[in-house]
Amino acid sequence: MLASWTTDMWSPIINLFSFIPSYGFMIIVFTICLKIILSPLDFWQKKVSRASTLKQQKLQPEIAKIQKRYANNTQMINQKTMELYKREGYNVVGSCLSMLLNLAITLFIFITLFLGLIGISQDKTYNQYLELETAYNTTFNQEMREQYNLTASDDNSDVANQLALLISNRSEEARQALIEEGIAEPSAEEIEARARELVYSQDIATIVDSAQNSASAKYEEIKDNWLWVDNIWRPDTYVSGFPAFNDFANISNLKAQLNGDDARYNEIQQNFDIITAKIQSTYSSWNGYFILVILAGVVTFLSMTVTQMITTNKKDKTQQQVIPNNQQQQQNQMNGATKIMKWVMPVIMIIFTISYSAAFALYIVMNSLMSFIISLISLKIIEKLEKNKKNKEDKIKKVSYSR
Repeated sequence: MLASWTTDMWSPIINLFSFIPSYGFMIIVFTICLKIILSPLDFWQKKVSRASTLKQQKLQPEIAKIQKRYANNTQMINQKTMELYKREGYNVVGSCLSMLLNLAITLFIFITLFLGLIGISQDKTYNQYLELETAYNTTFNQEMREQYNLTASDDNSDVANQLALLISNRSEEARQALIEEGIAEPSAEEIEARARELVYSQDIATIVDSAQNSASAKYEEIKDNWLWVDNIWRPDTYVSGFPAFNDFANISNLKAQLNGDDARYNEIQQNFDIITAKIQSTYSSWNGYFILVILAGVVTFLSMTVTQMITTNKKDKTQQQVIPNNQQQQQNQMNGATKIMKWVMPVIMIIFTISYSAAFALYIVMNSLMSFIISLISLKIIEKLEKNKKNKEDKIKKVSYSR
């Protein structure tokens, strides 16, 4: 239900860029546009956090004096500190609210887009197979009619009947083969499966080969590859570019796609590897080379490093000396947590990109890259604003002093 809702939300938005022929580049352009739209909020949050940090540093000497003066009266320390904050216009909660708002929006987008891309991946993978199945069946039915002089029917029942006859004619041969292999009393299902193998590999091998070629040609038309990645709905790792049935059923969420239709599920399971045999052979090597995985880790680390540079500011030695020990300890703990997250987040992104599709990995890489670029620009702008503000304050002081 949730995946369906998020797919319905994000799929039309991403499809606004459908004029781009490659789905991989669609995701790249979509991510760039999304980050640009959200950049004012991101800049505001960074500016507020930076201003809060600088204000805290500026007030530390006064806070240290209050703590020293009322060393044995915690209530008075809190009261005087709040009075100082109010007098200096410092809002303790302001930076936290901006950070929480930005975090909430970021998490909402990340989680819903993650689920949305999973849903899109399921639909794309399933619909691709339906097109391959149609291409295969069209050629298969046509050539079966030509070879066995069948009369065309709308429901292809003539072909189905001919195929059933061929399988029936091979049943005894299939039963004897199974007995020779050590199965004393083969079941009807086992006999039918073996008879089908014999028919497909011998009686109509040429027809099957031609139909498989049609499916393979169709896949070349509709596949979603991107640069070095053969299939963006598979991870950029050592997995094969095209899945076997079990992977396909998992990636496409096949049972949910079929709404519990067990007969159709069994039909797809029976025919999948036959229809896609040549495609699986062509794309049996690595789907990618872990490039997006590595980029996701590196760019996320760089993005978090720049963000940390914006929201913190090195204190000079005189400021460090006036900070009380308990506050210094709290500051050290916060710095330690920030450093840990700077390493943990890249690892989390690497796990996501290894576990899920290259399409989602593209989003993670581009999102982190845009965050890195926007953070660098934000840092330059914020430093410029601080410099202009300081110059303005210095000029006012000079004018006041000259008077």
